[in-house]
Amino acid sequence: MNTPNPVQRPLDGVRVLAIENFIAGPFASMWLADAGAEVVKIEEPGKGDHSRSTSPVRPDEEGTPQSLSFLRSNRNKRSVTLNLKTEEGKRVFRQLAEKADIVLENLRPGVMDKLGLGYADLRELNPGLIYVAISGYGHGDVKPSPYTEYPAFDIVAQPLSGLMYRPERSGDRPIYLGVSLGDIQAGIVAAQGALLALLQRGKTGKGQKVDVSLYDAALVINELPIAMYSVFKEKYPPGAHALTAPFGTYRTADGYIVIAVLGEHVWQRFCEAIGQPELAHDERFKDGLSRRNNQKAMDAHIEPWLLARTRAEAVQALLDHGVPASVVNDVDDLFTCPHIAARDMLVQIDDPLWGSVQIPGNPIKMSDTPDIPLAHPPRLGEHTDEVLAGWLGLAPADVAALRERKVV
Repeated sequence: MNTPNPVQRPLDGVRVLAIENFIAGPFASMWLADAGAEVVKIEEPGKGDHSRSTSPVRPDEEGTPQSLSFLRSNRNKRSVTLNLKTEEGKRVFRQLAEKADIVLENLRPGVMDKLGLGYADLRELNPGLIYVAISGYGHGDVKPSPYTEYPAFDIVAQPLSGLMYRPERSGDRPIYLGVSLGDIQAGIVAAQGALLALLQRGKTGKGQKVDVSLYDAALVINELPIAMYSVFKEKYPPGAHALTAPFGTYRTADGYIVIAVLGEHVWQRFCEAIGQPELAHDERFKDGLSRRNNQKAMDAHIEPWLLARTRAEAVQALLDHGVPASVVNDVDDLFTCPHIAARDMLVQIDDPLWGSVQIPGNPIKMSDTPDIPLAHPPRLGEHTDEVLAGWLGLAPADVAALRERKVV
């Protein structure tokens, strides 16, 4: 009888050592784990990733705080506790790094170097090692920045990149976007960088350092306002698409929808959808920039049609004419969205302490690789014995001796 072959995943056999806290690093390594990589999270004994103690928290059976925030970005990983402040802990880490394909860290620049565990040190032991570093402003050995030594969180990257002037608002006060956009974008970029370096290593046999800055990652999201200012030397209007209209949120009888008219063929379809085909020939609205410059006059024709319809009615009428449109979902709407259900974009983590928790799934869908079965995020040090035995061949007595000396 033939046994079915197990599902082959893109990163099967790839080993990742992750020294990470909070969001950017953990998201990057989580996506690598989703793709099949064996991700071992190296954590400080007794403390671990700082997000383990970020509120809201619940104490486990031993009284140790366990954070809901930690569940967001640590599925499918294994946790090893290792005291890198001790020489023996550093020795064990170097041994693990010799067996690893990727080291991923999001500590302050220079911290790993001071420990003797930076890229320059580790590549001597493992020339094929890929070292992925995420920080606020980048590492000086790859691309120096005058800000390199400054601390940074997502809420620092967003204003620097100009993103806080993007949302619509009353007054001129910049608005934090309310999500960890810079952190998660940096995680996406770091995971992509790791994959590019793996591809390059397949050609050259050599590893390299991948340097990702939160500021840089956030900046590329603001790309259109930058291009517009470069050419026209005018600031992009908040919350609006500078090249076209209608393009944004509009009120209906029971709430808000979004309309996205981009291109004159879509404008003509829009005019037909709202029963005013003559608008397509109005000189004031002849192209996107003209409509943007005559926004109030244009909206005077659009708003009565919208206010006479519900969100669902307006969106359906626009979609029936090939005009991109959608309702504006709040978070509770996501739990009943048929697209999210069909695409498995809310997945369930069964955590021993928090119970069943739904978090966003992996947005990468592959024809021959189903979504990976989900494992709950690891307890602190849960896999120390297993990893040290599997990677380094240490016997239980050896690990017990390390634990006795407070190395693990």
